[in-house]
Amino acid sequence: MQNNHSFKKLGKTTLVGTLALGMMVTPIISSIQANAAEGAKGSISDAMFEDLNGNGQKDANEAGISGIKVTLFNDQGVEVATTTSAADGSYNFDNVDEGTYYMHVDTTTFPDNYKLFTTQGFGSDGNSSYFHVAAGETVSGYHLGFYKKAGGTISSTVFNDLNINGKQDEGEAGLSGAKVALYNVSGEKIAETTTAADGSYTFANIPAGTYYEHVTLPKNAKLVSGEQFGSDGNTGYFAVNSEQQITNLNVGAKINTAAISGTITDKASQQGMKDVEMVLYTIDGTRIASTTTDASGNYKFANLAEDFYYVHAIVPDGDSVVDTRGFGMDAYSYYIQIGADTQADNFNLTLKGNTVEPTDIVVNTDDIAAKVGDTGKIDASVQPSDATDKTLTYTVSDPSILSVDADGNWTALAKGEADITVTTANGISKVIHVVVSEKVGELKSFVFEDTNKNGTQEAGEAGVPGATVQLHGADGSVVATQTTDANGQYDFKDVPVGTYYIVVTAPAGYDIKPNHAFGADGVTGYINLTESTVTTYECAVIKDAVPATDITLDATNISTTIGVAGNINATVSPSNATDKSLTYTSANPNILSVAADGSWEAKAEGTTTVTVKTANDITKTITVTVTSPISVQLKNIPGYTDRTIVPNDQVNITTDYVDTYGSHDLDFKYYDKANAEVNPASYTVTSSDTSIISVKANQGDGYMRLAVKGTVGSSVITIKDAKGNIIRQFTVNVAQGAIQPTDITLDATNINTTIGSTGKINASVQPANATNKSLTYTSANTSILTVAADGSWEAKAEGTTTVTVKTANNITKTITVTVTSPISVQLKNIPNYPDRTIVPNDQLNITTDYVDTYGSHDLDFKYYDKASAEVDPSNYTVTSSDTSIISVKANQGDGYMRLAVKGTAGSSVITVKDAKGNIIRQFTVNVAQGAILPTGVTVANSAVTTKVASTGSISATVQPANATDKTLTYTSSNPSILKVNADGSWEAMNNGTATVTVKTSNGLTTTVTFTVQAYFSTILEQGNFNPDKANGGAVTYYDSIADLSASDNITLTYNTLDAKVADTTQTNGRRQFIFYVDGNPVNFNTDYSFSITNTTVLNSDISNNTEGARALGHIEVKVTKGTSKITVTRTSDGKVVKTINVTVQ
Repeated sequence: MQNNHSFKKLGKTTLVGTLALGMMVTPIISSIQANAAEGAKGSISDAMFEDLNGNGQKDANEAGISGIKVTLFNDQGVEVATTTSAADGSYNFDNVDEGTYYMHVDTTTFPDNYKLFTTQGFGSDGNSSYFHVAAGETVSGYHLGFYKKAGGTISSTVFNDLNINGKQDEGEAGLSGAKVALYNVSGEKIAETTTAADGSYTFANIPAGTYYEHVTLPKNAKLVSGEQFGSDGNTGYFAVNSEQQITNLNVGAKINTAAISGTITDKASQQGMKDVEMVLYTIDGTRIASTTTDASGNYKFANLAEDFYYVHAIVPDGDSVVDTRGFGMDAYSYYIQIGADTQADNFNLTLKGNTVEPTDIVVNTDDIAAKVGDTGKIDASVQPSDATDKTLTYTVSDPSILSVDADGNWTALAKGEADITVTTANGISKVIHVVVSEKVGELKSFVFEDTNKNGTQEAGEAGVPGATVQLHGADGSVVATQTTDANGQYDFKDVPVGTYYIVVTAPAGYDIKPNHAFGADGVTGYINLTESTVTTYECAVIKDAVPATDITLDATNISTTIGVAGNINATVSPSNATDKSLTYTSANPNILSVAADGSWEAKAEGTTTVTVKTANDITKTITVTVTSPISVQLKNIPGYTDRTIVPNDQVNITTDYVDTYGSHDLDFKYYDKANAEVNPASYTVTSSDTSIISVKANQGDGYMRLAVKGTVGSSVITIKDAKGNIIRQFTVNVAQGAIQPTDITLDATNINTTIGSTGKINASVQPANATNKSLTYTSANTSILTVAADGSWEAKAEGTTTVTVKTANNITKTITVTVTSPISVQLKNIPNYPDRTIVPNDQLNITTDYVDTYGSHDLDFKYYDKASAEVDPSNYTVTSSDTSIISVKANQGDGYMRLAVKGTAGSSVITVKDAKGNIIRQFTVNVAQGAILPTGVTVANSAVTTKVASTGSISATVQPANATDKTLTYTSSNPSILKVNADGSWEAMNNGTATVTVKTSNGLTTTVTFTVQAYFSTILEQGNFNPDKANGGAVTYYDSIADLSASDNITLTYNTLDAKVADTTQTNGRRQFIFYVDGNPVNFNTDYSFSITNTTVLNSDISNNTEGARALGHIEVKVTKGTSKITVTRTSDGKVVKTINVTVQ
């Protein structure tokens, strides 16, 4: 090349490849091969090829690529020649004049199934570097290497879309068995597959092109979702590019929940039968599925397609149908019509097996030897082992000897023989003979003379013959009798085990001596005799004694005084009596006590006896008279002489008794037998009731004094000596003198009543004979309870007070009175709250906008009595202290008392009174200001006309201005035309009409109507082709559409001119979309941009789509059949201002 050349390159395009992207390729001189021939023109030759190893050179095994267009330009940009690569990939320019050239490769002619891999000599713009062709020279080294594109892949899923949201969520299983077919635009089936167990399907290595899919679901499912699928199971057309992964062709299906189920039951056991085969058929006899019954006899055919079915039960060998539900006796069900969700249950069968009769019984033994009390079990079984009924019954011939239960368990009851018969259900029997014997033991021992009387037989103590020994059962019956032999022995052999006792009768001249085995009566305790044991019980006896016959006394009468002691002298006759012991017993130890040796002591005045007795009950009696050592005299009795107090005397006085000295005392002196005074300090005095009579302290003047306490009653006075012996005892009886009230008796100390009730206090003065019984009654709070002079009262108001009851001498008692309302007042119909009982002086806090559950501005009350029964509110009057805040509504006869909430803030006291004017309940209603609800909403403009991509805000105002909640919501009737935000701001999205509803928090609405005009004032579409470009011939326009500004969809008819490709003589056959705003063309270079979804259908990568064309609002595309979308975006803010869906047919 020479530096002074001015080079021009035309026909700019883009060469995209793995190795050449963005590169300017400078001349590769080393790769250019030139072969000069003297005087000849030059040539250019090379090849386009499949570069399998990526080394940039065409190797012997690498195929050529045909059909790639290569154009030769001189250094002034003038096209010299055009050629296309041949079948072997070669291209040639022959007869080339000497000069400087460059080549341009048309990337649009690259085969769709190949991708550029390596380049040599060509740059990223498709142009080669400049090179020189000399005369006779062949230039090479300008070539492109390609690799074959992999086909596209479709991978998606058919799934059970439980929530029908179009997405496969967790828990939504894939659906197997769905058929998916792939078709090209001509409707030819390209491939078909069936979804796997997880619902997935794949079409791999799909050639680039336009396709659609069709899905055929299993009969038990229907299509419910799928963004790309219609209800007919077809998708729209979609493009598949080489090496493209398409994963959005998912299908949501709903699997039928329909099912047929039932149970197979064994009649004998009434249990479900396991492993019975069940077969499902369609009505035409096609077998659909089979299953077997589970352990409970249940079966189920689930997820059935809508159809008519029947079920066949395969009855096991040996069984037969005996009962059915939904089946015939042939084990075939009726026809069952199944919808999508039909649950056909309870298709049941009952089967019965063939009967095998018992033929024999096998038992463990033929004979049983037992003893009374033994138990056992008959081990018997039915033969054959597969007999249908293996039931056995057990009976016994003598139930008094042997018992047997239903399971063959037996018990030996008594000695004897019996037979047990075992019988089958069909009458075959076996007999077992049982012999029961007694269990026995032995009882033996000796009756001996117990010479040392220690109860035990020792050396030298011989047996006593002739004693009678009886063996008794536990019930007292005599079992056996024996007489002791010469050695004193008795022996009861073979005695049945059990409980016994022995009775021994001693022979004449002997008595029983009690020991560890026998009592004095010769009887043992109970003896538990066990089997095969020898039990010994020794009985001791002693020879008879000499009895006492009389008692001799030194005196039969004793006279003495309290405190004196002595001794009784007594002897036993005869003098050789074996037992000379005596016992002494006083008939009244309080008068005279006597010890075991006959010593005695006089304890109190009176007469008693002492009995003297021998061991064999011979007795003698001594009479004893005991007197006091002193006399007691009552002195100083007004109007009376002195009085000697005799034993158990009764001294009668009154409560106001005084002696001659005016003292409330009884004055006593003591005298001995010689009438000499005795000092009272030597004796102690007690009173049984010191509240009536008390003993005064010794004053040293020889008197013993008793104080009269003024209380009516009696008190026993006891005078004792230093030993504690009673010297004198008498009673002082005190009668009432002048009687003063001492107490008040009330029938109740608490009164619980209700307002308006009346009653009377029942009170009495104590004592009952009090001289003055008058009482006064005083209420502590007459506003709660009033009380009259006679004790009658009336309850006036709720509260607690007291009534004081008082005697004439100021003794008082208090009664507590609680007054409650006769009714309870309950507030009802409180929104979101339970009923509320109104308490005294209650405070009800509400707001001015309060409404009950019925929406009324009322407080609703009901009255209830103590039994919780409703009370008619008309029996009571109700007043409000401020009717501007709360007013009382008229009785409506429905059992309610209603207060109207007037809507004014403040407080009002509500008073409920009975017919007597008593206040039954009083409470306060406090009304605070409530929420102020909106009454309306206005907008500044109710109709707005705007354009696509415009924005604004709705100006809306809530009335009244002081409404509590001014929140507004905005809703567009068609967000695809006009989108509105929560704050009322809006954006016009597409041409059309939409209404925005403005709503207050309480549901009041107004509307704004938006008319959205197209963003572009005009959009033209026209086909454009110039068949005579070289000569500036006339342009042919075809398939023109005047205005698309308001259209979103356009259908173009493919024209033969659309196939025209630009060359030196003609232009491309192409479509022009021309956009105007307010009559002016838009600029797609600076102000707007566009995108095309399917560039196969609308290809904008053509030479006509120049900057100049775009500056005039042109989008120039070549078209093929199919669908695509043009999206126009405003550059200033990135907003989409127009979309056009284009279909070329």
